[in-house]
Amino acid sequence: MLQKIKKQLKEGKTLLTFGFLRTTGQGLGMIAPLMVAKFFSPELFGSYSLAKMVVFFFVSLLISSTQTPFVVFANQERAATGRINKSFSVQCMFLAFSIVAFAVLVLLFGNAITAFAKISFGDLLFVSLAFIGIAIQTFLNNLFMALGERIKSAVLELVFGSSVLILVLILYFTNKISMGSVFLIYFISVFPIVVLFLRTAELNLLLPFVFDWNHFKGMLNFTKWLMLGAAAVYFIDWGNNLFLRPFVSMEDIGDYNLGYQFFKGVVMLISVVSAYFLPFVNQQIENSQAMRNYLSGKRPKIFLLGLTGIGILFVICHFVLRCLYGDVYRQTTVVLRILLIGSVMILYNSFYYPIFEALKRYKFIVAVDIVQIFLNVLLNLLLVPKIGAVGAAVATILAYLCTTALFEAYFRIKLKKLLGL
Repeated sequence: MLQKIKKQLKEGKTLLTFGFLRTTGQGLGMIAPLMVAKFFSPELFGSYSLAKMVVFFFVSLLISSTQTPFVVFANQERAATGRINKSFSVQCMFLAFSIVAFAVLVLLFGNAITAFAKISFGDLLFVSLAFIGIAIQTFLNNLFMALGERIKSAVLELVFGSSVLILVLILYFTNKISMGSVFLIYFISVFPIVVLFLRTAELNLLLPFVFDWNHFKGMLNFTKWLMLGAAAVYFIDWGNNLFLRPFVSMEDIGDYNLGYQFFKGVVMLISVVSAYFLPFVNQQIENSQAMRNYLSGKRPKIFLLGLTGIGILFVICHFVLRCLYGDVYRQTTVVLRILLIGSVMILYNSFYYPIFEALKRYKFIVAVDIVQIFLNVLLNLLLVPKIGAVGAAVATILAYLCTTALFEAYFRIKLKKLLGL
């Protein structure tokens, strides 16, 4: 009994440390755009948000979607050989491909992107550098998670977020803040974490590079489904801008995206749950008692804690926005409060993702994402022309409600008995 208590305390301490470091790093990264909104006009912040939307679409599609396959295959490879060099080699190939693909995109569709975001071609070049920086940061974060070094992964995010925030402050106090310089920050901020990686990574586990066709094919097959899912989820979160752009002013787009930045911060905090429990669930998926403890013991406590935080933010967000921005961003409070309702459903869903992914039910995840995105598109078409930015927020939370219902039904019908629960 004493050993069990010690083990639980140790796991709780690790979770708290990981959660604190990662949420602090992500929080600092979230503060930077909020500061940019303070310095930019709503119209200019709208342009900044649309340009950032392009960057994060390709990061989500090409880099973020590879995290789960990398973690799963790296754990399997390490158990078999003591290394993860095959998985790491494939991951490096994915990173190189993503950078080349984005460069081709800029060359072929640069005029369309600049017109969409209302930025200059010079600014687009800085946007491209931002993509490279964020892609490398995401790649290294995926790597540490695959190595099981969750604390180092969180430290990496903390260093990156701190660097971004410090550089935004430097730009402000030197009166050099502009669209181009803000995006350049994301490229510059990757250098400290590269140094950190080179100093702390166990290179003997990663090298030599080895290309194994079966390993590549397996990771690619896993990743391609998650890429579709990542694209669907991305369009649910950011794709509302595609519907706002033809129907509302850039000022309204700025209002919506400021509210979404706060919402995104909450979602990033919630993502800690899935990221933390994925390795555990992947290892214990056949252990009925461990899974019962995860769902009936750990889940209710963490969900209640998250729900309390969301509720507090819902109450105080109007006061906070007024203190920070005055009356400049007029619709942001309403948008944010609507989106916070959706964040409760995201928190609930976050406990199911590790289970679905450990069982490789990514086809189901993608199917749900496709249903969700079609519902979101339909609701945007109905609501945005009538009520603008508020309609986009309502469409988002209704889409998440649909996902929650489908996840719960699938788990109860298909998986509960399979897991021995």
